[in-house]
Amino acid sequence: RSIILNPAYFRNHLRQAAAFRFLKRYSEAARSAMIADYMYCLTEDTEQHTSKLIKLYWQAMIEEAIAGEVSFSVMYTPLVTEVKADKINKIKGIFAKKHPDYVQHIYTDPHGHHILPQTTKWPALPPQQYSLTLGFRNKHIGKILERWSSRKLPIFSGMLTCLIA
Repeated sequence: RSIILNPAYFRNHLRQAAAFRFLKRYSEAARSAMIADYMYCLTEDTEQHTSKLIKLYWQAMIEEAIAGEVSFSVMYTPLVTEVKADKINKIKGIFAKKHPDYVQHIYTDPHGHHILPQTTKWPALPPQQYSLTLGFRNKHIGKILERWSSRKLPIFSGMLTCLIA
């Protein structure tokens, strides 16, 4: 109700995130914490420490959601250059050895522009980039994700500096 009454107040979203966390609904807690951070940023509060703490909270919720997920597993591989076909096959082989229960469909993002979710030093340039590899127990779900990742996504300008900071 507090969010309905005042959706721009970031603390309402943090309270919702805490409630979801106690219900063990970690992905929803992460979403609420991300919204809280965005609202905090939009209100032009310049307290970087608070924003950093909110980011740490939602990143921890993402990690909890991933750790509790039983249908897929994740592996990050540090990148120096772009990912080519032979490198993708090597990464998939390593993933299969580390996560043998998730080999029905293995997908490695060919773009490789990912940053570890544990980082809090987002403005630090240049960040270490990683290749993201996902393994699925269900081949159909993996194929759907692969199809979706090849689509072009819209790019929204504005407030970019706030999201990076």
